[in-house]
Amino acid sequence: MVRKFLTIVVALLAVAAFAAVKISVLCSPDNADALKWLAGEFMKQNPDIQVEIVPLSWEVLYPKLLQDLRSQAGSFEAFTYDVMTTGAVSFGLEDLGEFMKKYANLLPADFDIDDFIPQVLEESGKWQGKLIGLPFYNNTMLFYYRKDLFEDPKLRQAFKEKYGRELTLPVTWEEVKEIAEFFTKKFNKNSPTEYGIALMFPRTHTLFYMYLLFFGEYRNAPLGIMKHGTADLEYGEYFTADRKPAFNSEEGLKALEMMKKLMPYSPDPLGSDYGETIEYFNQGLVAMVPQWTGPYLIFKSTVGAAKVGIIPMPGRSVSGQWALAINKFIPEDKKVAAFKFITFATSKWADKQKFLRFAVAPARMSTLKDPEVRAADPRVPALEVTYVSQTHRPRIPEEPRLEDITVETLSKILAGTLPLSMDTLNDLAKKWQEVLGK
Repeated sequence: MVRKFLTIVVALLAVAAFAAVKISVLCSPDNADALKWLAGEFMKQNPDIQVEIVPLSWEVLYPKLLQDLRSQAGSFEAFTYDVMTTGAVSFGLEDLGEFMKKYANLLPADFDIDDFIPQVLEESGKWQGKLIGLPFYNNTMLFYYRKDLFEDPKLRQAFKEKYGRELTLPVTWEEVKEIAEFFTKKFNKNSPTEYGIALMFPRTHTLFYMYLLFFGEYRNAPLGIMKHGTADLEYGEYFTADRKPAFNSEEGLKALEMMKKLMPYSPDPLGSDYGETIEYFNQGLVAMVPQWTGPYLIFKSTVGAAKVGIIPMPGRSVSGQWALAINKFIPEDKKVAAFKFITFATSKWADKQKFLRFAVAPARMSTLKDPEVRAADPRVPALEVTYVSQTHRPRIPEEPRLEDITVETLSKILAGTLPLSMDTLNDLAKKWQEVLGK
């Protein structure tokens, strides 16, 4: 009887000793499939840690992060955060630099922090000198076009007859405008597509980053740099080097003028967002679309890989990176478990696998250089160019408020209910200065 009792006690102690630590990882839906697969692979190697991946839409994820971190509730252990929310959530993120020193033995053998693309690590992983996140989803905007149409001999000849030049891949928005006109039936009855380009200028946070696709080209031109200075990664291209609004300028006006010029060649630009523009391209309604890295898999399966071309954004792209971080307000054992998972999920091996399997854009130089990756995905050459030239949104804590008032003003300008004038942009700049307390 005693022996039986002791056997039960030993068994219970063994179960208790090996009870899995449970962690929840909140993430954007764009990251979810890759993270779920990586969590499965991680748990095979770490049966003492149970990882739950919880996808939440952007509109829900960000407020939930802020609410939990401010209350120090610790209802989740790790999460992905959008680069533009870095400053707002930074107070609640674990200092990974210090954590790595303390638990260096827990790092995967192939982790190598120096392998991250330097600009990406700086922008999505660091805040005020501290490492608070690890780059996971190195999202950026690319320019997709109908390769089969651009290469069609009859269309090329018709374009040359109409515009007196070859139908080449655009490198400026002025060139995009000409091509978009050619592929819009209203202006060319023989166009194979109804519209030339799919644009998303809705009154949402989408407009805040879409504006930078146009403003970035002028803001970072030699004259723009002379006037505004080089932007830093905390404030981004919306600001001057001395951290004042830069958009209330000739460059800011030019950007909005170009956006308005392109609108006649797009289906419902003020009413379309992410999902709608993807569908326009899928359905063959448009010949071109600026979009994030993720939709490539959709285009590949619906339009066909042979028909989809990919080039860097005309002018400048805009970054949209996501990093993995650890909640600062959780017990140490949970932090250790979360640390083991996020370093596994951002290792060299994981970075390559998530790109090949789920098209989640890479954050590591080794992935971009990998022969298998380069042969498997046509986005790689465009990504290499884009990562070192893209523009950036503000990452400061005031970003959400700045975004709200900016989207309201820009949408009214594009809709024609506010004048496209320096006075309008100066009024917006004053509102920014009120928010910033300057």
